[in-house]
Amino acid sequence: MRRLPAFVFAVLAIATAGAFFIVQHLKVTTPLLAGVFPPAPAAINPVAGQVCGGVDHRRAQVSFYLLHRSDSVDVYVRDASGTVVATLATGRYMPGGTHARREAFYWNGVEDSGAVAPDGYYTIDVDLIHQGRSIVLSPGNGAPPYTIKVETQPPHPVVRAVAPAVVPAGRSGAVSIRFSGNEGHAATVQLYRTDVPGRPELIASFVTGTMGSARWDGRVAGQPAPAGIYLVGLSVTDAACNTGHFPARLPPPPGTTRGAGVTVRYAAAQPPLTPVPAGALATVEVDTRGRPYTWALRRMGQRETLAHGDSAGARELHVRLPAREPGLYELAIRTGTHRTTVPLVAGAPRPAPVLVVLPALTWQGLSLVDSTGDGLPTTLAAGDDVPLSRWLVGPPPGLEDEAALLDYLAATHRPFDLTTDLGLVYGLGPRLAGHRGVILAGSERWLPETLRAALLGYVRDGGHVLSLGLQSLRAGVRISGGEARDPGPLSATDAFGLRHAPLVAHSRALQLAISDRLSLFAHASGYLQGFSAYEPITGVQPPGRLLTSAGPTPGSLSVAGVQLGAGTVIEVGFPGFASSLARNLDARDLFSGIWTELTG
Repeated sequence: MRRLPAFVFAVLAIATAGAFFIVQHLKVTTPLLAGVFPPAPAAINPVAGQVCGGVDHRRAQVSFYLLHRSDSVDVYVRDASGTVVATLATGRYMPGGTHARREAFYWNGVEDSGAVAPDGYYTIDVDLIHQGRSIVLSPGNGAPPYTIKVETQPPHPVVRAVAPAVVPAGRSGAVSIRFSGNEGHAATVQLYRTDVPGRPELIASFVTGTMGSARWDGRVAGQPAPAGIYLVGLSVTDAACNTGHFPARLPPPPGTTRGAGVTVRYAAAQPPLTPVPAGALATVEVDTRGRPYTWALRRMGQRETLAHGDSAGARELHVRLPAREPGLYELAIRTGTHRTTVPLVAGAPRPAPVLVVLPALTWQGLSLVDSTGDGLPTTLAAGDDVPLSRWLVGPPPGLEDEAALLDYLAATHRPFDLTTDLGLVYGLGPRLAGHRGVILAGSERWLPETLRAALLGYVRDGGHVLSLGLQSLRAGVRISGGEARDPGPLSATDAFGLRHAPLVAHSRALQLAISDRLSLFAHASGYLQGFSAYEPITGVQPPGRLLTSAGPTPGSLSVAGVQLGAGTVIEVGFPGFASSLARNLDARDLFSGIWTELTG
């Protein structure tokens, strides 16, 4: 009995040694297959495969020949668990030896059941039927088997961070970009400019590595990038020719590109958006990226320089406004070849019967500045919350027409006081009370509730208001914490109860005075020539009563005068009406009638 364990141990040792020598023999045995190439391509997409770079990724091919003996073969596809999922050949005869012929086998990523194979890796088995052997296609010499990868889903690259957010910065203009989701593939960085009309514009692209980071030198076509807002995008193509993009679509949905923006800024300024008394110092924040700059002050629309100076790059600039009269001034900042202009509002040195209100809230609300770092302009029109203290990078839209109104008032010696809507909101500068009439010189599209209530109360108590802006007084907004928040949608009815239709861009219809109980056309011909576009006024809600009207038809008015309480509201729906006063006699005659109503 004592000899039994020793005997069992000896048998096991002999068996182990025998198995070892059998394995070694198999390893050095001449292979049965030859000419085995890797699957081509190594990755396929059976759902949306395409030809990419001359390679068809809709199916994969494997090929080989029998090295010594002819045989019939079965060829199978196995998944990672070893389960056969597809049959590529059954009993196919293949000559071997001196008559060997290479055979090709194809798999389109579909299982024998007809279902698309799940994403993953698959191996190819070859059964030699008459030799009773099964071989997994591989490079040989103990290397892992060849695989075919099924990939139906594109990569999901994401830009994680861009720094710095504003360039140029310091001495280096390089921008560091961090990203993920490229799945080990090279990525193409795509730079889109988003502060341009229409869709974001692709202005540059370059291929970077696989490590999840890249650098942009701040240049486009070898030159410093133009000032503007840029969104850093990515494009990644995987081995199956599936391409994933960041952002997934353009323009991107709000909130999906946080941290992916970079602003190129050479010159910008932040003027006060409330009136500065005529003759006082206006404090303007200036950003020229620390570079020296020169500045010049002019009356808006005129060439004469009223004051000028230079700075070594100071962040804060103090400019004294002319003391004689109210006005809208243009402050030009220049550094090198770059220039920007911003408005400065000077209040009247003495009271006047008419108060002109400039739409500073709209200026800032439509300023093309990225305040969140998402690579998109932050604007009220886009539904964003907008900081009221931020950079202006150029003249606001509509500024020329508003300046033309002030020039006309000054040229015709019509005294006026001047403020902004934000001045009224914050109680800085002149108030509505004490003025016979108020002119809303531009589009007051977003109207805070406090200002809406103040305007309604002013009119009902006997005041007179002229509104010249398109889409004016038709959307709400909340002013809180130095921001304009929660901008509302554009309503068809404005704050005074006048209903509006979309702008008619091209009209050949005659603009005729239809009714005139306010005598706005008392000294006019009754025709309004030179206007082919207008924003129709289609009705008036009670308690407003239509007293004066002009337009192509009673149901589509370009001018409306409405009694509301003890006061009146006059709305003119012509784009560029103020600018036309310098050359259009009909516009001048109408304005004379309006001025009489405002001051009467």
